[in-house]
Amino acid sequence: MNSLEDVSAVLALSVDSALEFKGIDAAGIFMVDSISGNRVLGYNAGLPGWFTHSCSLVEPGCELHEMLKCDGNVFPDSGEESPSICEGSPRVFLKGLFPFFLNNAPESIMFITSSEPEALTVEIRGVLETLVSMIKASISRIEAENRSRTSESEHSLLLERMQDPVFALTENLELQYCNEAFRQLICFFEKGSIESNNILELAGTEFMKMMRDKFDEILDSDKGFCRITSEYHERVFNTFISRTADGLFVQMSDISESEQARIKLNFREKFVSLLINISTDFIEMRGSALNLGINDALLNIGVSIEVDRAYLFQLSDELKIMNKTHEWCATNIQPQIDKQQELRIDDYPWWMSRLNRRWAIHIPRVADLPSFAEAERELFESRGIQSLLVVPIVHGNDLIGFLGFDSVNQEKYWSEDIIDLLSIAGDAIGNALVRNRMEKELIEMYRRAEQEAQINAVLLKEVNHRVKNNLSEIIGFLYAQMRFASNESDHDEFVQNLISRIRGLATVHDMLSSSGWNPLELTRLAKGIIDNAIASASSSRKIKTSISKSSIHVNSNQAHALALILNELVRNSLKHALVDRDSLKIKVRMRKRRAGRITLVYSDNGPGYPEEVLELNGKSLGLDLIQNLTMKNLHGELTLQNEGGASAKISFCKPSTEDKTNEGD
Repeated sequence: MNSLEDVSAVLALSVDSALEFKGIDAAGIFMVDSISGNRVLGYNAGLPGWFTHSCSLVEPGCELHEMLKCDGNVFPDSGEESPSICEGSPRVFLKGLFPFFLNNAPESIMFITSSEPEALTVEIRGVLETLVSMIKASISRIEAENRSRTSESEHSLLLERMQDPVFALTENLELQYCNEAFRQLICFFEKGSIESNNILELAGTEFMKMMRDKFDEILDSDKGFCRITSEYHERVFNTFISRTADGLFVQMSDISESEQARIKLNFREKFVSLLINISTDFIEMRGSALNLGINDALLNIGVSIEVDRAYLFQLSDELKIMNKTHEWCATNIQPQIDKQQELRIDDYPWWMSRLNRRWAIHIPRVADLPSFAEAERELFESRGIQSLLVVPIVHGNDLIGFLGFDSVNQEKYWSEDIIDLLSIAGDAIGNALVRNRMEKELIEMYRRAEQEAQINAVLLKEVNHRVKNNLSEIIGFLYAQMRFASNESDHDEFVQNLISRIRGLATVHDMLSSSGWNPLELTRLAKGIIDNAIASASSSRKIKTSISKSSIHVNSNQAHALALILNELVRNSLKHALVDRDSLKIKVRMRKRRAGRITLVYSDNGPGYPEEVLELNGKSLGLDLIQNLTMKNLHGELTLQNEGGASAKISFCKPSTEDKTNEGD
C-alpha cells in the first residue's frame, strides 16, 4: 500500500485483501453522501449480486443504515450467532465493521461478511485491525501528498502572478525557481530550461556583483534575512533576501517611481532654498554687486536644473530692442552674449507675442517649432540649441525682460513646478533690477535736489510714494499668481510666506518714511512688525504680546533685516505654538551690552523647538532665512533655546557712527 498514490486503489486493494483471510467470503465499503446522508456502496469483493443490487444505496432510517453506525471497530461476540445484515439467498452474515474518514468527509465504513454465522478468531481479528490501520495510514499519506502538491501548485501560481521579480537559489547559487517577472527582468524567457543553470550565466556579472556579497553573508552566518536597495537595468529595487532550508529566497520590489519622487522632492526643497537665498541676497545688492549677484544666481540655477546656458535679456523702455546683459555657460559651451546685442524685437513676432501675454516659453524640441516661428527656429539652430525655457520678467504691468535656459547637448523637458519656481526667481531679479534702476534715478534726483531744498522735499515724498506702490504691486502680483497656481499646498504656503515677508518690509518702510529715514527706535519697530503679523494671520485665539521699552535705535539696513526676522518668528509661533492651545503669549526683550552689542530675545510660551531646530540643522525655509539675515545682514549670531517655550536670541553690533544712530539702554 505504501507504493500506491491513489485512494481508490488503496480501497480496492483493501477489500480484495480481506478475502485472503480464513472465515471471510466478502467485503465492501460504504461511503456517506454528504448532502443526502445516504450510504453508497463504493467498493466490494465477493458479495452476491442480489446484495450489490439491492444495497448499492442505503437510506437513513432503514435497518442496514442503523446497523452500520459505530464509533470504532466492531466484531460480533463470539458467544452469539453473527447477525445477518440483509435478507437474501445466500445469506450474508456480518463479521466486522471498520469506520474511517475519507477526504475529511462524513464517516465511511468497511464491512466483512461470510455465508457462515461463526465469529472470527482472535488472530484474524488482530490481522484485520492491522489491515485497517494500514488503510488509514495510506489514505492519510496520499491526502497529505495531494495537499502538498496542491499547496506547491497554488504557491507557484501565486508567485507567477506577482509583479515583483522572485527567485529561489540552492546553497550553490543554482536557480531552483523564478517567476515570469524575474525572467523578464534578466531577459530570460524559456520557462522550462532553468534546471541547474547558474544564476551568474542567466543574469550576468552586473547582477551577481550587486547581490553576491549579501548572498554569501546570509549563507555563511546565522542571519536569517536582509534588505538592500539596489539598481539594475536603470531601475531601483528594494530587495529582500531570506534563508531557506536548502538555499535562498529573493524578492525584488521595484521602487523606481517612489525613488524618483523622493529625488524630485529633495531637489525641489534644495531648489526652493536656493531661490530664497538668492531673493534674500538681492535685497541688499546695489550697483556692481547686483551684476555679480545676477551672474552668481544664473550659475547656481543653471547647475541646479542641469542646463548648458542661463542668461538674462533686458528690454528697452520703448520695447524696440532687447539686449543680453548677463550670461552663464557650462564647460565647453560657447558664450553668445556678444552676438546677442541690439536685437530688434519686431524680428521675433512669435516669441514676443507669447512674452507679451506673460506666458513662459517651453520648447522641449526646437525642431518641432511651428512654421510661423521660422525666425526663432533659425536663431536657435544656429546656436546649436536643442531645448530651451524662457520665463518673462514683469514689474507691475510692464514686461522688462526675460530669463532663458538653453540645453545644447541634449533635449530636455521642464516640469510645471520648475517653471513656476523659475518665474519667482525672475521676479526677484526683476525687482532688484527695477530697484537698482530706481535708486540710480533717485541718486540723480537727490543731486539735483541739493540745489533746491523745496525740490528735495518733493522728490523725497515722491520716492517714498513710488517705493510703497512698488511693494503693493508686488503683493498684488503674488496674490494673482497664487490664484492661478496649482492646488499644491506647499506652493500656496510658499507664496503666502513671501506675501507675509513683503508686508513686513512694507511696514518697516512706512516707519522709516515717517522718520525721514533716520535711525528707527527698536521698540517701535518690534511692536509694528509683531502687531501686523498677528493681524494678517486672522487668528481667533487669544494672543498677548509684551515688548520691553528701550531707547535703542537701528539704521535702515538693520531695520529691514530685523523686520523680516521678527515676522518669521511670529509666523513660526502662530503655526506651531498654538497647536492644541487657546492662547499664546509673545515676549520681546532688548538690551545694549558692553562694547555696544545689542541683544534681542524673542520668546513664546509654546511647546518649544524640536531638537533638530535647536541644533540649527532643520530644513525649514524660515530658519534658513533667519540664519542668513542674522549672519549676512546683521553680522550677528543666532541662538535657539527652549525656556518655557521657544526662545530665539539675536546678538549684533550697534549701528556705525556714520549712520548717526542715537542708541540708549
